[in-house]
Amino acid sequence: MTTIRKAVIAAAGLGTRMFPITKVIEKAMLPIGRRPTIDYIVRECASAGVEEIAIVVRKGSTQLQRYYGDDSELRALLSRRGWAEKARALDEISSVPSITFIEQSLEDSYGTALPVMLADGFIAGDSFFFLSSDDLLVDEPGQSTLAELGRDAAGGYALVGQPVATTSLERYGRLRTTGTDGRLLLTDLIEKDSSLHHGDQVLINISRYAFPAGFLSVLAAVAEHEESGEYRLTDGLLEVVRSQPVAVTVSRGSYYDLGSAQGLAEASQHIVGD
Repeated sequence: MTTIRKAVIAAAGLGTRMFPITKVIEKAMLPIGRRPTIDYIVRECASAGVEEIAIVVRKGSTQLQRYYGDDSELRALLSRRGWAEKARALDEISSVPSITFIEQSLEDSYGTALPVMLADGFIAGDSFFFLSSDDLLVDEPGQSTLAELGRDAAGGYALVGQPVATTSLERYGRLRTTGTDGRLLLTDLIEKDSSLHHGDQVLINISRYAFPAGFLSVLAAVAEHEESGEYRLTDGLLEVVRSQPVAVTVSRGSYYDLGSAQGLAEASQHIVGD
């Protein structure tokens, strides 16, 4: 089966839940240990076999580009001072897939569908993963939920479902699923479902998708959401569900909401420890 070789990562948000620090540091550059949060997501893609990544950033953004950009001047300075050994830590940055940056203006239309639509030229007819930089999934060593997602998609559509208790549902859409011929398939996405009992285990949407290139034409037909005014990727996905299967890959990793201070702290504790 063909491995998905491209990924699009949405990273253009303002990070309002993390104000005031995200006034001066882009939320995708907030640190977990010695590396920014975006780098963990980039490496998640690399572990799944991705070779090309498009990161959709806010118009005027420079911090991510500088992080993954040329560091020859810094290396030269370290060498002149006899600190060449210290430059070895910079080698980690170069061991990532090819990265393209795409700018998104927040003055225009907005919503989760926009990063995918802006990446049309990058996608160029290929299947691709789509991830949000707000969401971190930490797999056990030797495992890759994203690679499994690509296999489950089998050239079509798939998304990751993260098992959580209903006490964690305040901000997340819940997946309704059905089992068919040994596959778990999506039937609906439910926001803020009040019909569940406290403590029930459910699957939530953590913004890990596998799409064929044809999804772009589906998104092009999506209208603004009446209440929010957003162009929502999930509205396009629900259109797909009506006519073809959308597989669900159940995550066995640990999930963290990097858009909140608590989620970032918990991720840091998990990865870095005391």
